[in-house]
Amino acid sequence: MSILGIEDIFSLVKQKINVTMLLMKILDFAKTVGKLKRVKRTGWVVQNIPEPESVAEHSFRTAVLAMVLADKAGVDKDKVTKMALIHDVGEALIGDILTHKGRQALPILPVKKRKEMQAIKQIFSIINGEEYIKLFQEFEAMKTKEAQFVKQIDRLEFAIQTWEYEKQHIITFPAYYSQWPEEMVKEPSLKTILNEISRLRKKK
Repeated sequence: MSILGIEDIFSLVKQKINVTMLLMKILDFAKTVGKLKRVKRTGWVVQNIPEPESVAEHSFRTAVLAMVLADKAGVDKDKVTKMALIHDVGEALIGDILTHKGRQALPILPVKKRKEMQAIKQIFSIINGEEYIKLFQEFEAMKTKEAQFVKQIDRLEFAIQTWEYEKQHIITFPAYYSQWPEEMVKEPSLKTILNEISRLRKKK
């Protein structure tokens, strides 16, 4: 049986401390992003929808749609899935701030964008997630085909949720709830889906 020297003991203690610190960072990160499960989507709250979806629910379906529709659109599946998953993560700290009244952008929009970027950096710095900070910056810049695709998927998911709530609660949302996705969704395969949603909404 080998006997551990003092340096070996110190090394083991240091390793244990490092592992514990890493685990605490991961748990801190998990708790922070978990707040998204309790942040309600403001667009539905102002329309008095009972038990409206959370930001986490919206982000989940957005990411799944991005994943399954990426190939048809010819975009990087791995990148758009990650981008869709994180595109609203900053709202865990700042909430879902309403930035438009109808189709008109409110003065708070640039303030929200600045706060959201700060929140993204704060959240992902917990786990040294520079990759995800860069992905969010790419999404916000809207210059790559992946970023543009995710933005369109984001609006498409909104259109699907609009249709679902109209059916569920037997209501009709204002016209801009249709116009907002229509202005953004241009990719042919996504446009086909959006057109079908519009047809189904008119059919009710």
